[in-house]
Amino acid sequence: MKETLKWFAPLLIALTLFGSVFLFVEHTRQAGYDEGLIAGKAEGAATYQKLKDEIDEERLALAREALAKAQADAQSLLEQIKRGDDLASQLTTTKQELRRNTDKLNGEIERVTTLYRRALDAPPEPLPVAVFTTGFVRVWNESLNPLAMHGSQPTSGATTFAGNTGAADDLDSGITPAVLLSNQVRNSEKHASCRAQLTSLIEYYTHGRI
Repeated sequence: MKETLKWFAPLLIALTLFGSVFLFVEHTRQAGYDEGLIAGKAEGAATYQKLKDEIDEERLALAREALAKAQADAQSLLEQIKRGDDLASQLTTTKQELRRNTDKLNGEIERVTTLYRRALDAPPEPLPVAVFTTGFVRVWNESLNPLAMHGSQPTSGATTFAGNTGAADDLDSGITPAVLLSNQVRNSEKHASCRAQLTSLIEYYTHGRI
């Protein structure tokens, strides 16, 4: 029995040593694997976090840029609204002034179309009758709206003579100086109002740069 044990003893020692070495190597390998895994996870986590931080910063920058643009657009819109309100207020004031001027001039029509003086020291006397022919009234109306009257033909049916549209043009229209002056005052207010509106539109769309 002792001889047998002596014969197996070196083998057992060798197997023991081999097993110890194997266990040591396996333990070292597992420890290296675990350390590598931990290090890899840490590095991956750091890379992921860095990438996430960069994306978050980019999103934040884009959000700030969008917010700044929205605020700038809102401010610009408010400025445009205020400019429009100011121009509308100015236009309203201008129209009111034009209407007051029209009322004032209409109030003077009767006085300036019924009496006149031959000189400053002469007494007033009735204004002589003024005859305005139908041709005069026609030309007056056509001059106020030339595009609308363009191409119109005389409706009297009278024979057309050289230099006019017909004998009907020579008739008395019945228009008095007061009516003619009232028409002129009214048309002047309309024209001035249109000019004021056009000026406001130009000012609004060009910011006064022309």
